[in-house]
Amino acid sequence: MYNCCWPYMPYMDMCDDSDLERMYPEIYRRVYPMVIVHCDRIERQYGWMCCPSNESLNNACEDIYENIKDCLDEIYAKDDDKCYRQFDFGRRRSLNDLFRILLIRELLGRRRRRRRRRRPGFRY
Repeated sequence: MYNCCWPYMPYMDMCDDSDLERMYPEIYRRVYPMVIVHCDRIERQYGWMCCPSNESLNNACEDIYENIKDCLDEIYAKDDDKCYRQFDFGRRRSLNDLFRILLIRELLGRRRRRRRRRRPGFRY
């Protein structure tokens, strides 16, 4: 007799998040690989439980901005929606805030929290 796996078929799509990942804006798709590279560099130098200083985060944000600033007009030209457009005078600060948020979230996501294991049989 053959195995019947049809009742479990809906669970195969449960981990498929590609439809949600396609909803990210274009700037995220361009910036996130650079964020991963900088987080790898920080993790390699200082270890995975490192707490970087504000100066090192600012340097990483400036480096990411210098790498992406030539592509910004191209990215914003693709988005015809007016809510994505920004004025030139405030773009650098808002993008640096975005880069800082992405860097911190990636560094926090890399930390592996270890739970204390309880010993069996010692319950009071």
